[in-house]
Amino acid sequence: MIQIEKLHKGFQGTPVLNGIDLAVEKGKNVVIIGPSGSGKTTLLRCLNLLEIPDKGSITLANARLLFTGRQQLNNSELMAIRKHTGMVFQNYNLFPHLTVIENIMEGQVIVLKRSKSDARRKALSLLEKVGLGGSSDKYPHQLSGGQQQRVGIARAMAIDPAVLLFDEPTSALDPELVGEVLKVIKDLAKEGLTMVIVTHEMGFAKEVADEVVFMDRGIIVEKGTPRHIFGESMNERTLQFLRKANVK
Repeated sequence: MIQIEKLHKGFQGTPVLNGIDLAVEKGKNVVIIGPSGSGKTTLLRCLNLLEIPDKGSITLANARLLFTGRQQLNNSELMAIRKHTGMVFQNYNLFPHLTVIENIMEGQVIVLKRSKSDARRKALSLLEKVGLGGSSDKYPHQLSGGQQQRVGIARAMAIDPAVLLFDEPTSALDPELVGEVLKVIKDLAKEGLTMVIVTHEMGFAKEVADEVVFMDRGIIVEKGTPRHIFGESMNERTLQFLRKANVK
């Protein structure tokens, strides 16, 4: 499904990703954890080509891109990857001037060229799935943060992506709203969707992940099952991070 090889990315001469190798199998949930500044979000943004890697390669579905640090990607190359990915951002990124249903229809109509009637039908179905069936005509400012993030999840799913990418989906939420968003993601995990999730919620990572990836300073320090990472790891850097995160 996803194959990342020797991926490098830096900003203004400062390396952020230092040769990442990672494979994600179809139907699996990979959860990426690590301290702030470890490169987690940059890796996710490279997967969606919101950031263009300096070196390495990404293979997603049947599309493979090789990065040399010198080429400019054209729109067809960008879309070869992006059409397979749905991204859920930290801060919702909904269009404030569009209603909930219009936000979910937008990508379907523009990217997939669906008719508005088909896009609306799909959007209504997804709103029911995320528990917001009665909110289709509201505007983002009329919703709580948790509700806005659930709309963001529905919007990401609307283009039928091969993989869903979540960038700290609960970090901007009040504590009492975190649970409603995590429940939606857990339900999606049970449906066999392929997901790559960056999170600081360790309990959630334990519960939903097929594989946990621990990153630090732009490299993958360790990866394995939740049982291994949280209960059996002997890697001192992993253990240090988990102690600071109060993981027992």
